[in-house]
Amino acid sequence: ELSPNVAARERLARYRGLKSLRTSEWVEDEDRANEPQDWNRLLRISDYQGARSRATREALVGGVPPGTRVAVYLNGSVPAHTQNANLQHQPITLFSLLRHEHKQTVINVMINLSSDYPHSIKSKEELIMQCGARRFIIKPLFSQPGNTPNNVHKYSRYLHPGQSAVATFVGPVTWGPVPALFFKRTAPGAVVAESADTQSSSGLTLVASGTALPSSTSRVIAKRVILTGHPYHIHKRVVTIRYMFFSKDDVDWFKALPLWTKRGRSGFIKETLGTHG
Repeated sequence: ELSPNVAARERLARYRGLKSLRTSEWVEDEDRANEPQDWNRLLRISDYQGARSRATREALVGGVPPGTRVAVYLNGSVPAHTQNANLQHQPITLFSLLRHEHKQTVINVMINLSSDYPHSIKSKEELIMQCGARRFIIKPLFSQPGNTPNNVHKYSRYLHPGQSAVATFVGPVTWGPVPALFFKRTAPGAVVAESADTQSSSGLTLVASGTALPSSTSRVIAKRVILTGHPYHIHKRVVTIRYMFFSKDDVDWFKALPLWTKRGRSGFIKETLGTHG
């Protein structure tokens, strides 16, 4: 329910009317004006499975056979903590990226909040994700999992203990169902290493785990708002509803949208009564 002092046509200007969030067609052209500035620079993968197979095959061509002793020389800028570290008595992990894994795109990860973590996680809250050998600081959006015909998924404001959701954020391409771990800072200013081989994870606590899903820039995360009213008078097939709108202009603005009841009855707005909707 909206406040009587708030104009519904202004408060809900960016929303659109849908009969069903799962099956109704979503017109993407209406979202062009609200896209982020760098949205068009993100990598769009039309065939995720095919691109993943090609990138994997390229990595298997040539190279050094397993079990061969080699000398590795690092060119370019090497982090200071790596130069100063004593690597003679401890192993060091080296890895390379597959094709396109340095490019930015929209990442989707199935996240399962641990039942041992007693608190809920709010959408857009800072998390530290360890995905394979890489570590990112993210502020993901949560949405309901599953496949829908129109690729529209309901936005989740919170992720509660024991629940699952899809975490969406902008990050580097990750090929395949790579396992992921999610951490939260337990101390202000906790050090977050950029890779898994650096032993500086103090001040972090494990809150969730998950698996990387195919990257997709076409996944729609939608907030759902339901306008409700109270039946005041019923005469045959005409019902008088109050407390849904509080001005005639709001009624005229939403007049084209159909109405539904909890028991499946449908109808439409016929006219306004009085001057307050």
